[in-house]
Amino acid sequence: MVLKNGVTIMSTAEKIVFLDQNGRDAFSHGRYEDALYYLGMAADRARLAGTPLQEADIRNTIGLVFRDLGNPAQAEIHFKLALSLIEKKAGDDAPLYSVVTANLRDLRQAAGM
Repeated sequence: MVLKNGVTIMSTAEKIVFLDQNGRDAFSHGRYEDALYYLGMAADRARLAGTPLQEADIRNTIGLVFRDLGNPAQAEIHFKLALSLIEKKAGDDAPLYSVVTANLRDLRQAAGM
């Protein structure tokens, strides 16, 4: 983070982390629309920055938000996208892959999918 003429200038990586943290904070306080706003922006920027594992982690969190909103179809979309990103970049033995797989399995069991 650079301060220039009293204005804070963040790098792309810092912006992604900032948006992700704000989204997770909103999610933890039950502010789901705010969470989806911040996390959606973070995921888009991670995609554009070419950081698929970071995007996958954010997509997993978006899936959790949709799960808690009672929207299993949208949650499943984001969990599957996260898994695809992880598989392409790190393979299915990456720790995050196990986390997302468990979230998808739990979602399907709870929703009777």
